[in-house]
Amino acid sequence: MISLLQRPGFAAAATASLLLFAACSTAPKESTPQDESDQFFSSGADFAGSHILVAYKGATRASDDITRTKEEALARAKEITERVKKNPDAFADIAKEESDGPSAATGGSLGEWNRGRMVPEFDDAISKLEVGEITDEPVETGFGYHIIIRQPVVHKYYAVYGFIISWSGLPQLPEIVRSKEQADSLAQSLKGSVNADNFDEMAAEYNDVTDRPIFLGAFTADNNLPDGLLDAVKNLKYGEVAGPFEFPIGYAFVKRVKAEQYSGSHILISYEGAQRARESTTRSKEEAAQFADELAEKLQADPSAFAQMAADNSDDTSGPEGGTLGTWFRGSMVEVFDSTIATLQIGEITAHPVESPFGYHIIRRDSVAAD
Repeated sequence: MISLLQRPGFAAAATASLLLFAACSTAPKESTPQDESDQFFSSGADFAGSHILVAYKGATRASDDITRTKEEALARAKEITERVKKNPDAFADIAKEESDGPSAATGGSLGEWNRGRMVPEFDDAISKLEVGEITDEPVETGFGYHIIIRQPVVHKYYAVYGFIISWSGLPQLPEIVRSKEQADSLAQSLKGSVNADNFDEMAAEYNDVTDRPIFLGAFTADNNLPDGLLDAVKNLKYGEVAGPFEFPIGYAFVKRVKAEQYSGSHILISYEGAQRARESTTRSKEEAAQFADELAEKLQADPSAFAQMAADNSDDTSGPEGGTLGTWFRGSMVEVFDSTIATLQIGEITAHPVESPFGYHIIRRDSVAAD
């Protein structure tokens, strides 16, 4: 699942518990669409792949029932390499039969990772492969001999906005008094009425989270999703709606949207009483606005000071990292933040602070990292 940037003290608090498709800190980078309803994104990882491990007695983490010698393991790995080279489509099945690694049960899949997580010999070998290519010779590491196939870090993503009809007993929405059965009945009664033309109007009337549609996230076919959601959204064009689907927090009607992503940094100047302000924050709103103005003016004169200024002054947890917020999908941030960054050029900094419920932000738009 992809990131929807739920940084403490900054991400849209009203919808944070509904961003059900979030998992990591960087949103994917878009690749070329295959048609107007397709959006492909790289996860941002360096590698993805599967392997078949042939271990030998004495190898690192080899199970006690491994009795083959190192020489026998190499010979066996070469035989398996020939098999998968002749029939690459059978790689997963052969991994299940032959691999001595814990990933055998999943067809040898190692998922996605960044360089440095694997032993150097493994990363070096897979870095030389094209996507879909298999190593010509077994790769030796301390664990044994590996037959490796490189796989894509690019997947098709689907993005949706929605509105939620919830029920009582959920800590995220304690004010809701209807039962789950009543919520289900209401959702079913609306099933034939919600359409692309009245979606926003319906959200304003029935959404239990806020008075407008909320970004529910972007997801792939590999995500753990509510029953029927993936199949339904796959068949939607942008702007079309479907539902209801049972989410952990309520019944949702969804509208498919084209995902937009941004990358940026900010300096947050908070004040006493602002959302998620630290207990130690004592400046008034007026003092925060004045201080943010002063910082913004200095940055217009010297943009290169942004990271240090963030580290020295920002009230967000991103401050020590130079204010960087990574990459996210539009809808994950409060709207004023997303709408502001959309007007900036790469590297441009807001001339004046932008106010949100969390305080005053000085925003810089950054470039999305390349694959």
